[in-house]
Amino acid sequence: MTAPLHLCKWHLVLVLCTLFALSLAGCGSGQPVRVLAEGETTLSASIGGPIVPSTSPVGIVPYLTAGTAYGVTNDISVHGNLHLIMSVFAVGGLDLGASARLIHQDAAVPELTLSTRLIGFMKFGDPVSPRLYPDVALNASWEIASRTLAYVGTHGTFQWKPGAFYLSPFIGIQFPVSSAICIQTELIWQAANHDTRIGIFEGSSSIGGMGSFGGFIAGVITL
Repeated sequence: MTAPLHLCKWHLVLVLCTLFALSLAGCGSGQPVRVLAEGETTLSASIGGPIVPSTSPVGIVPYLTAGTAYGVTNDISVHGNLHLIMSVFAVGGLDLGASARLIHQDAAVPELTLSTRLIGFMKFGDPVSPRLYPDVALNASWEIASRTLAYVGTHGTFQWKPGAFYLSPFIGIQFPVSSAICIQTELIWQAANHDTRIGIFEGSSSIGGMGSFGGFIAGVITL
Protein backbone atom coordinates (compact mmCIF):
# COMPACT_ATOMS: atom_id res chain seq x y z
CA MET A 1 0.00 0.00 0.00
CA THR A 2 1.56 3.28 -1.10
CA ALA A 3 1.40 6.51 0.85
CA PRO A 4 -0.91 9.30 -0.37
CA LEU A 5 0.78 11.68 -2.80
CA HIS A 6 0.47 14.68 -0.49
CA LEU A 7 2.24 12.75 2.28
CA CYS A 8 5.08 11.80 -0.06
CA LYS A 9 5.49 15.44 -1.07
CA TRP A 10 5.48 16.49 2.58
CA HIS A 11 8.16 13.90 3.37
CA LEU A 12 10.31 15.28 0.53
CA VAL A 13 9.91 18.79 1.94
CA LEU A 14 11.01 17.58 5.38
CA VAL A 15 14.05 15.84 3.92
CA LEU A 16 14.99 18.93 1.91
CA CYS A 17 14.74 21.17 4.97
CA THR A 18 16.85 18.74 6.98
CA LEU A 19 19.51 18.39 4.30
CA PHE A 20 19.68 22.16 3.89
CA ALA A 21 20.02 22.83 7.63
CA LEU A 22 22.64 20.13 8.13
CA SER A 23 24.60 21.20 5.07
CA LEU A 24 25.19 24.49 6.85
CA ALA A 25 26.71 22.70 9.81
CA GLY A 26 29.62 21.05 8.04
CA CYS A 27 28.92 18.64 5.20
CA GLY A 28 31.57 16.12 6.11
CA SER A 29 34.61 15.30 3.99
CA GLY A 30 34.30 18.67 2.27
CA GLN A 31 38.02 19.43 2.15
CA PRO A 32 41.30 17.49 2.35
CA VAL A 33 42.42 16.24 5.77
CA ARG A 34 45.84 17.65 4.92
CA VAL A 35 47.00 19.99 2.17
CA LEU A 36 48.20 18.43 -1.06
CA ALA A 37 51.67 18.56 -2.54
CA GLU A 38 52.29 21.41 -4.98
CA GLY A 39 50.68 20.58 -8.34
CA GLU A 40 48.79 17.56 -7.00
CA THR A 41 45.11 17.12 -7.91
CA THR A 42 42.48 14.89 -6.31
CA LEU A 43 38.89 13.99 -7.10
CA SER A 44 36.52 12.99 -4.33
CA ALA A 45 32.95 11.90 -3.67
CA SER A 46 31.27 11.73 -0.27
CA ILE A 47 27.99 10.27 0.94
CA GLY A 48 26.51 10.25 4.42
CA GLY A 49 24.28 12.22 6.68
CA PRO A 50 22.44 12.24 10.00
CA ILE A 51 21.81 8.81 11.50
CA VAL A 52 18.05 8.49 12.05
CA PRO A 53 17.20 4.76 12.11
CA SER A 54 13.70 5.35 13.49
CA THR A 55 12.79 7.79 10.71
CA SER A 56 14.71 6.87 7.58
CA PRO A 57 14.27 3.43 5.93
CA VAL A 58 18.03 3.22 5.25
CA GLY A 59 19.09 4.50 8.67
CA ILE A 60 20.47 7.83 7.44
CA VAL A 61 19.29 10.86 5.50
CA PRO A 62 21.77 10.68 2.60
CA TYR A 63 23.76 13.69 1.44
CA LEU A 64 25.98 13.40 -1.63
CA THR A 65 28.83 15.68 -2.71
CA ALA A 66 31.54 15.45 -5.35
CA GLY A 67 34.53 17.71 -5.79
CA THR A 68 38.17 18.33 -6.49
CA ALA A 69 41.22 19.76 -4.73
CA TYR A 70 44.51 21.17 -6.03
CA GLY A 71 47.81 21.87 -4.32
CA VAL A 72 48.77 25.49 -5.06
CA THR A 73 51.90 25.18 -2.93
CA ASN A 74 53.11 22.56 -0.48
CA ASP A 75 51.29 24.48 2.27
CA ILE A 76 48.12 25.72 0.55
CA SER A 77 45.41 23.85 -1.35
CA VAL A 78 42.19 25.03 -2.97
CA HIS A 79 39.06 22.88 -3.24
CA GLY A 80 35.42 22.87 -4.30
CA ASN A 81 32.41 20.59 -4.10
CA LEU A 82 29.06 20.22 -5.80
CA HIS A 83 26.17 19.33 -3.44
CA LEU A 84 24.53 16.89 -5.82
CA ILE A 85 21.56 15.70 -3.77
CA MET A 86 20.17 19.23 -3.63
CA SER A 87 19.62 19.25 -7.41
CA VAL A 88 16.85 16.68 -6.91
CA PHE A 89 14.92 19.48 -5.20
CA ALA A 90 15.78 22.10 -7.87
CA VAL A 91 18.42 23.69 -5.64
CA GLY A 92 22.03 24.19 -6.76
CA GLY A 93 24.71 23.78 -4.10
CA LEU A 94 28.41 24.63 -4.33
CA ASP A 95 31.23 25.30 -1.91
CA LEU A 96 34.64 26.80 -2.69
CA GLY A 97 37.52 27.23 -0.29
CA ALA A 98 41.15 26.80 0.63
CA SER A 99 43.19 24.95 3.24
CA ALA A 100 46.51 25.92 4.80
CA ARG A 101 48.99 23.91 6.82
CA LEU A 102 49.71 25.67 10.10
CA ILE A 103 52.29 23.22 11.48
CA HIS A 104 53.83 19.92 10.38
CA GLN A 105 53.40 16.76 12.39
CA ASP A 106 56.34 16.19 14.73
CA ALA A 107 56.09 12.78 16.43
CA ALA A 108 53.07 13.02 18.75
CA VAL A 109 52.47 16.67 17.88
CA PRO A 110 49.77 16.62 15.18
CA GLU A 111 49.73 18.41 11.88
CA LEU A 112 47.28 21.32 12.04
CA THR A 113 45.24 22.31 9.00
CA LEU A 114 42.99 25.37 8.77
CA SER A 115 40.27 25.41 6.11
CA THR A 116 37.88 28.13 5.02
CA ARG A 117 35.10 27.87 2.48
CA LEU A 118 31.97 29.62 1.30
CA ILE A 119 28.90 27.42 0.89
CA GLY A 120 26.28 28.65 -1.57
CA PHE A 121 22.77 27.53 -2.48
CA MET A 122 20.49 28.86 -5.17
CA LYS A 123 17.06 27.72 -6.32
CA PHE A 124 17.10 26.94 -10.04
CA GLY A 125 15.45 29.72 -12.01
CA ASP A 126 15.86 32.22 -9.17
CA PRO A 127 19.41 33.63 -9.53
CA VAL A 128 18.64 36.80 -7.55
CA SER A 129 18.23 35.04 -4.21
CA PRO A 130 21.33 32.91 -3.50
CA ARG A 131 22.22 31.98 0.09
CA LEU A 132 25.86 32.13 1.19
CA TYR A 133 27.30 30.64 4.39
CA PRO A 134 30.95 31.00 5.54
CA ASP A 135 32.54 27.93 7.11
CA VAL A 136 35.84 27.60 8.98
CA ALA A 137 37.36 24.26 10.03
CA LEU A 138 40.42 23.30 12.05
CA ASN A 139 41.69 19.75 12.27
CA ALA A 140 44.61 17.93 13.88
CA SER A 141 45.89 14.83 12.09
CA TRP A 142 48.41 12.09 12.80
CA GLU A 143 49.97 9.72 10.26
CA ILE A 144 49.59 6.45 12.20
CA ALA A 145 50.79 4.23 9.32
CA SER A 146 51.99 4.81 5.77
CA ARG A 147 49.41 7.14 4.14
CA THR A 148 46.95 6.42 6.96
CA LEU A 149 45.71 9.50 8.82
CA ALA A 150 43.68 9.72 12.02
CA TYR A 151 42.18 13.16 12.56
CA VAL A 152 39.92 15.21 14.81
CA GLY A 153 38.60 18.74 14.49
CA THR A 154 35.58 20.98 14.23
CA HIS A 155 33.62 23.10 11.77
CA GLY A 156 32.25 26.54 12.58
CA THR A 157 29.50 27.59 10.17
CA PHE A 158 27.80 31.00 10.10
CA GLN A 159 24.24 31.73 9.00
CA TRP A 160 23.56 35.42 8.38
CA LYS A 161 19.77 35.31 8.78
CA PRO A 162 18.33 34.89 11.36
CA GLY A 163 21.90 34.94 12.69
CA ALA A 164 23.30 31.66 13.96
CA PHE A 165 26.58 29.85 14.53
CA TYR A 166 26.84 26.07 14.18
CA LEU A 167 29.69 24.17 15.85
CA SER A 168 30.27 20.68 14.45
CA PRO A 169 33.11 18.54 15.92
CA PHE A 170 34.26 15.53 13.91
CA ILE A 171 36.64 12.56 14.05
CA GLY A 172 37.79 10.33 11.23
CA ILE A 173 40.37 8.17 9.55
CA GLN A 174 41.74 8.12 6.00
CA PHE A 175 43.48 5.03 4.65
CA PRO A 176 44.77 3.84 1.25
CA VAL A 177 43.24 1.03 -0.77
CA SER A 178 45.65 1.42 -3.70
CA SER A 179 48.50 3.67 -4.81
CA ALA A 180 46.01 6.29 -6.06
CA ILE A 181 42.82 5.74 -4.04
CA CYS A 182 42.07 6.46 -0.39
CA ILE A 183 38.92 5.95 1.66
CA GLN A 184 37.93 8.51 4.26
CA THR A 185 35.42 7.72 7.00
CA GLU A 186 34.13 10.37 9.38
CA LEU A 187 31.76 10.74 12.31
CA ILE A 188 30.42 14.23 12.97
CA TRP A 189 28.23 15.88 15.60
CA GLN A 190 26.56 18.50 13.43
CA ALA A 191 25.28 21.69 15.06
CA ALA A 192 26.33 20.39 18.47
CA ASN A 193 25.53 23.73 20.11
CA HIS A 194 21.87 23.77 19.02
CA ASP A 195 18.89 22.13 20.73
CA THR A 196 17.29 19.72 18.21
CA ARG A 197 14.79 17.94 20.46
CA ILE A 198 11.98 19.76 18.68
CA GLY A 199 11.98 19.81 14.91
CA ILE A 200 11.88 17.65 11.83
CA PHE A 201 13.29 14.49 13.40
CA GLU A 202 12.63 15.47 17.04
CA GLY A 203 16.09 14.59 18.29
CA SER A 204 16.27 11.18 16.59
CA SER A 205 19.98 11.61 15.92
CA SER A 206 20.87 14.14 18.62
CA ILE A 207 23.29 13.65 21.49
CA GLY A 208 21.69 14.74 24.75
CA GLY A 209 19.10 16.64 22.74
CA MET A 210 21.76 18.68 20.96
CA GLY A 211 22.75 18.67 17.30
CA SER A 212 22.65 15.70 14.95
CA PHE A 213 24.99 12.70 14.93
CA GLY A 214 26.04 11.64 11.46
CA GLY A 215 28.52 9.60 9.48
CA PHE A 216 30.21 10.01 6.10
CA ILE A 217 32.36 7.93 3.78
CA ALA A 218 34.34 9.38 0.92
CA GLY A 219 36.55 8.11 -1.85
CA VAL A 220 39.57 10.19 -2.87
CA ILE A 221 41.46 9.62 -6.12
CA THR A 222 44.88 11.21 -6.72
CA LEU A 223 45.41 12.04 -10.40
